[in-house]
Amino acid sequence: MVLKHIAIIGLGSIGRRHLRILKKLRPQLKVTLVRSGKGIYWEEENLANRTVKSIFDAIKENVQAAIIATPASMHLEQARELAQAGIHLLVEKPLSHKIEIIDQLITDVHKSEVIGMVGYVLRYDPAAMRFKEFFDNTGIIGKPLHARVECGSYLPDWRPYQDYRTSVSARSELGGGVLLELSHELDYIRWFFGEMNSVCASIQNSGTLDIDVEDSVDMVFNSKLGFNISVHLDFNSRINRRRCCVHCTEGDLIWDVISKKVVWRPANGPEEVINFDHDQDKIYREQLKHFFDCIEQNQKPIVSIEDGIAALQMVEAAKKSNKTAKKVIVV
Repeated sequence: MVLKHIAIIGLGSIGRRHLRILKKLRPQLKVTLVRSGKGIYWEEENLANRTVKSIFDAIKENVQAAIIATPASMHLEQARELAQAGIHLLVEKPLSHKIEIIDQLITDVHKSEVIGMVGYVLRYDPAAMRFKEFFDNTGIIGKPLHARVECGSYLPDWRPYQDYRTSVSARSELGGGVLLELSHELDYIRWFFGEMNSVCASIQNSGTLDIDVEDSVDMVFNSKLGFNISVHLDFNSRINRRRCCVHCTEGDLIWDVISKKVVWRPANGPEEVINFDHDQDKIYREQLKHFFDCIEQNQKPIVSIEDGIAALQMVEAAKKSNKTAKKVIVV
């Protein structure tokens, strides 16, 4: 099929980004925007061909695909309604704010034979792809011994145009907190290192941001490859940092997300630094191109609904570990 009509559900920061990129990638593509009417006006709304107030209205407009960019608490219900109508899906991360009845979406997607993707966009980062190629080349790195993943930033700086305390990220009922908001890291460690056996986790609210969700999490995953991966996530740090480092028998392999580089630091030999130069929209463009290819060329999704569920299972296991102060099996 040729994609001619797509819906965007929600016009927050990520919905506006998708809309801008869509119109540049495929100016001829008809876009129906779904908004409740309660949000503020954004200039990007003028890029859409039509705005409606409900998913039901969008379905009546005969949209063929949809990007769900609403708060996580709305994702499951909206995705199921669209899937049951035979509409292809790109659901922003996380797939939902809770794991309960999420399997029903799998049933709907398979029954309707639609494409179902989740927006873990770091999988389209060229530096991340180079890192994975390096890691998979055991002839160079040797045996992985342990890994350290960290992502730290400052929530008040995320969306300077609004009070961060009222944002989705700061409200538990909408799927806020660092575990879900920064679950990109949970997705990519599965991509890099395979499935996880277990996790020990400590979840904290520092009290410095005046919010009711966790602002810092430390986790140690045991991977089925036989080594541990420590993961630190926070959005109460004033200095941004985002990196992944694997210590191997032959040296250290590092991906620095912010500086867009991959570093191989061998125990014996010169350091190799691979720099990348791309704008922030590139990974979103590549994700949308892939979504189109899945619909039009029958490609297999890079990040499936099942991958989205796996990330939620890691979140739930971390919460259980924190509550019980014990190591918890991930699946």
